[in-house]
Amino acid sequence: MNQETPTTNLPTCYVINMTKDKDRRDIMTQRLEAAGVPYEFFEAVNGYKLDPDNMDFYDRKRRCRYFGRDLLPGELGCLLSHYNVFKKMDEENIEHAVILEDDVIFENDFPQVLQALLNTAVKWDVIRFLGSKKIYKRGCRKIAPLVDRYQLARLPTAPGGAHGYLMTLKAARVMVAHMQKNWLPIDTLQGRTWETGLETLVVHPAPLYPDAEAGSTIGDARFDKTVRLEGIEKKLFPLYRAWFKISETMGKKYIYWSAWWRDTRRNS
Repeated sequence: MNQETPTTNLPTCYVINMTKDKDRRDIMTQRLEAAGVPYEFFEAVNGYKLDPDNMDFYDRKRRCRYFGRDLLPGELGCLLSHYNVFKKMDEENIEHAVILEDDVIFENDFPQVLQALLNTAVKWDVIRFLGSKKIYKRGCRKIAPLVDRYQLARLPTAPGGAHGYLMTLKAARVMVAHMQKNWLPIDTLQGRTWETGLETLVVHPAPLYPDAEAGSTIGDARFDKTVRLEGIEKKLFPLYRAWFKISETMGKKYIYWSAWWRDTRRNS
């Protein structure tokens, strides 16, 4: 253990898992115990038991307008599961929490990274643990050292992936308020920081990453981009989609470059 960052009073890791997925729970229990971090399992929402036609939580029209298809049942369940953790943090005044899905693998020094994040002078609201090396090929701005090989960094992109992240109570409350009507998967929403206003950073390299062998409970249908609209909605879709892509690009660039001055000052 790194003596400069003793791992005391670490935040609880809330692991989103359905009780029926016992094998995944057992594997995660072994990994969490080996990592030496406090944890609780949090019951996931089964999206296949939801009725999208009768959900105030879901903005189907907006979703189809910009994507040409509905959110999948698994995506809706995932969205609600993360939202419920945010509500728990809000209602119980939990200052910091790690939210995990039940398919992650930890580096041995994950506790030290958590402690370093709590100790850093850099202000943040959400720290995303994005394990894919492809994400960093587009570059990242290193902001401050954490411990050993790890650094706080800012990405110029808004990648998907909600398998693991650390957040503050402030961030949880912002997300609860922001998620009253939803049309995006949780990982896409997390990346849209120009909308949430949350200071969202990453740790490079990531101290945890998704288990490629576990497979997603959402399923491969999430990769199907088929437009499922008809009539005038189908004709207008290319215009709405183009606007979505343009606004997203502008948002990402705004967040990345508007933070340039304060990020580079930290390194000077």
